[in-house]
Amino acid sequence: MKILFLRVGIDRGCGGTLSPRFQNGAFEYVPIPESSELSVGRGVTYPELPARHGGTLDKYSGSTSYTHYDPEFETFTYGEPSEPKRSQLLRLTAGDRLVFYSGFQGPDIAKGTCFVIGYLTVRAVHRAPMNEPWPPPSLAHLHRNAHFRRKNPEATLVVVEGEPSSSRLFTNALQLSDDHQRVLAGVESVVGFGGSVMRAVGRWVPESHNNKALEWLRKDDFQASEALISNQH
Repeated sequence: MKILFLRVGIDRGCGGTLSPRFQNGAFEYVPIPESSELSVGRGVTYPELPARHGGTLDKYSGSTSYTHYDPEFETFTYGEPSEPKRSQLLRLTAGDRLVFYSGFQGPDIAKGTCFVIGYLTVRAVHRAPMNEPWPPPSLAHLHRNAHFRRKNPEATLVVVEGEPSSSRLFTNALQLSDDHQRVLAGVESVVGFGGSVMRAVGRWVPESHNNKALEWLRKDDFQASEALISNQH
C-alpha cells in the first residue's frame, strides 16, 4: 500500500486567505478559486457551497466567484493535469491513500500552520479519454470533479476516484506542521518525512511507516466518537 500527502485548499498565494480552524479543532475546508473557463451552467460558486458550521463558504473565502472545488468530498474525487503531481497520482492503485492537508488560520494557531483535513481511499485512477465528447460520458460518475466542469478538455488530466465508504473529510483537523510549515518532529516520526510542506508537490510515506501513518489518521475517528458521546450526556 502507498500513502501520498498533497497540499490543497485556499491559501494566501491562491485566493488571498486561509481556511479557518476553530478553537475546538473543527474547521472549514475552503477550496481555491477557479482559474479556467467553465462550461455554461456547470460552475459552482462559493455561495453555493454550504459551510459545515453555518452559512456558505463565501463567508470564509471573501469571494462570491466560482471555486475550483477539488478535492470534492461528495463523490470523493481529485483531479490533476499538471506535473509533477500528475505522475504521482498515476502511481496510486486501488487501496492506496491520498491524504490532503491545508494551511489554516485560527484563534490558537499561527497563520499558515498546516493540518491534515481528510483522505481518499483509492478505488481507481483514471486518465481522461480524448476520443470522447467533453466531459467524457465514460466517466460520467466523476463529473462533479472541478476539472470536468471546465469548458476545454484537458488531455493530461488524471482523476483519482475514492471509495465512498472509506474516504472522508475529517471532523477535526490533525496538525502536520509548525507555523513555518515544517513537519512537526513528533509527526515526522509517524509519517516518515519531514521538512517543508509549503509546496504543493506530494510527499510519500515510506512503506516502513504505513501502519503508524494509518493509525495517526484514525485519530479523527476517535475524536469524533468522543465528541458524539460527550454531546449525548
